[in-house]
Amino acid sequence: MNAHLTLLRAMRAAGPYSRVPQHGELQEHLQDRFAAVGKTAWAEFANVQRVAAGIWGAEATAHFGQVLRAARVSAKTKRKTDWQLAEEAVETLPSPWREALSGHGALSKQGERVKGTRIWSAAHLRNVALALGRWANHCQTSGLPLTPTGASLDAYARAVANRATARTAADYAARILSGFSIIAPGFSSEACDFVAQDWKERAAKEGCTTKTGAQLVGARRIYDLGFELMDAARVRPVRGTQAAKEFRNGILLALATALPQRARAMSALASGTTLQLIGDHTIRIWLPARLLKLPEDQKNGEPFERLLTCQKLYEAVEEYLEKFRPIFDDGTFLFPSSLNRGEAVTEQHLGRLAGDLTERAFGVRVSLHRLRDNVATDASEYLSTGGRKAAYLLGHKDERTTQRHYDHSQGIAVAQEFIDLVEARRASMPELAL
Repeated sequence: MNAHLTLLRAMRAAGPYSRVPQHGELQEHLQDRFAAVGKTAWAEFANVQRVAAGIWGAEATAHFGQVLRAARVSAKTKRKTDWQLAEEAVETLPSPWREALSGHGALSKQGERVKGTRIWSAAHLRNVALALGRWANHCQTSGLPLTPTGASLDAYARAVANRATARTAADYAARILSGFSIIAPGFSSEACDFVAQDWKERAAKEGCTTKTGAQLVGARRIYDLGFELMDAARVRPVRGTQAAKEFRNGILLALATALPQRARAMSALASGTTLQLIGDHTIRIWLPARLLKLPEDQKNGEPFERLLTCQKLYEAVEEYLEKFRPIFDDGTFLFPSSLNRGEAVTEQHLGRLAGDLTERAFGVRVSLHRLRDNVATDASEYLSTGGRKAAYLLGHKDERTTQRHYDHSQGIAVAQEFIDLVEARRASMPELAL
């Protein structure tokens, strides 16, 4: 007897006022079917959920989606840590360099300071190691000494700039010299320092080639898009992984607008720890210093804390945690991976995800970092003493940082008036108490 067809007949005969099949019995049914027909059981079960949702409703049958996801998506190998990635990059270098950088990396990893040295982060160590590796390959190919001179470093930077940008060339030159300060103690070259500074100034004049004015679509439009995605998830006829992903993505855009933090911090948000619903429609965000963009020796410093009071956003997060988040797994990460149970979406993918969503909606990509520009622009334009408040929103210590990188507010007021006119029939954005 086909157990799949038997279950379908039983559900259709039961009707909407009968008991909904529960998690345990569904899990057992799917396991038995998988043993009998393999992966075909997953397609069968997806059909079972569609039929069940038609009888009892999408919300009452959301646990079907949990059962199916648990069967289809297993926990995979843990991702490598930032330190593991850094150590792998160091291992590819010539032996003397490897030993020097490994010792420096171990020192940084333990958080210890040797007088006169700067503690490196895992990201900096990895970037320096990668830059040194490419420099070594360039020197070997060109028949040059490994120790840089002003002429050889400038020629290499020019080659990098021709393939990429002045910013990339400046970064590579700086990282190479940073590496030589460790692998060749006592190394000093005014010519090399001049070259590095020259390329830094060229990069500043060139500006950021990955940012365009078209990406300034307005923070309120991105915020509203988040709620549009949540509404779309609510009305899906089946409450499965696709609905959960859509609601998660909506939470991402709405919360990232209200809390314009970098992708690394956003990826670390977890219910009950770094994000808490504390009542009175207030969301508490608490991020340890190690998740912020700070020098490595400040990563044990003061945490970031913010209270966001907004009924609409609070209720959306509450609904997500109660009804949609459990479909992924029983973890606490606010933005769980759809491919790896028990893991969060990586910071790199989180930025790409925001870009994909905004490109689909607006025709331009707005990554999480570029979303910060939109928030700062709106803040600079519409808030009194906007520059100072934008600096506060973005977590900048120096208001000049915001002015230099984010204040693109000329002409935005007129564009915003047009947007307000076009969207006059839509619900206005609720004010956030920050």
